[in-house]
Amino acid sequence: MGKINKSILSSLMKKFVMAITGFVLAAFLLVHMLGNLQTFEGGPHAINAYANFLQTLPWEFLWGFRVVLLACFVVHFLMAFLLWLENRSSRPLGYNVTKYNASSWASRYMIYTGILVIAFIILHIMQYTMLNLDPYYKQFKWVATSGMYEGKTLHDVYGTLIYGFSGMWGWLYICFMIAIALHLSHGVSSMFQSVGFRNEKWRYRLNAAAVAYCVIIAAGFSVTPAAVLISKYTSCQILPVKEVLAQVEKAKQGDVKPVFINYDFLGEGK
Repeated sequence: MGKINKSILSSLMKKFVMAITGFVLAAFLLVHMLGNLQTFEGGPHAINAYANFLQTLPWEFLWGFRVVLLACFVVHFLMAFLLWLENRSSRPLGYNVTKYNASSWASRYMIYTGILVIAFIILHIMQYTMLNLDPYYKQFKWVATSGMYEGKTLHDVYGTLIYGFSGMWGWLYICFMIAIALHLSHGVSSMFQSVGFRNEKWRYRLNAAAVAYCVIIAAGFSVTPAAVLISKYTSCQILPVKEVLAQVEKAKQGDVKPVFINYDFLGEGK
């Protein structure tokens, strides 16, 4: 009996740790999404200044934040993997017929959507933080025409996003967002239960809130690649994709490096 109680407490502790680290990660997603939406503020200035501000934060704060975020990420998925192993070991022979009563599709495949989340994060960091999925990403430069960075040459995140999302990565990004939404839909709901906030009275309300949150996150992150793809393949120019890609292609043909996109057509200057 003591071993059973110890096992239950151990599982509850893992779920509690998962809930806390999951909350930190989910909150970061919201902040990151809101920052990315500055792409739609009429040109490169807002998103480029924002990205440079983050990159030039004091190293103690920047790397302290990154270490905490990485620790939450590693611990979260480690706890998930250990719980998955526990569930499998409790039914080593499996069942001839598997019946799913109250469990949702998202809850049954959390470990697999979690693996997709890991793959996405690695690719996303390689693409837009390390800039090494395509060596051409590092060539995008921009000169600020106003604000605190006026006259300074910064990395052109605006142009990089348009260039990056105009290809296969734009479609993959949206597909990954669907997987993340499925993962969050169950994860956020379970988070409330693990910390003792969910009861029968609030179950459906919190489940609805979790679904709403995951839809907002997925839509918020998908809107930029979707806008790029729509602007590339239709006459609806939500973002200046065709103009930017035309200038990039011209720079490639002339072997011009670095690449300064001329945003005069937006009233943003060079």
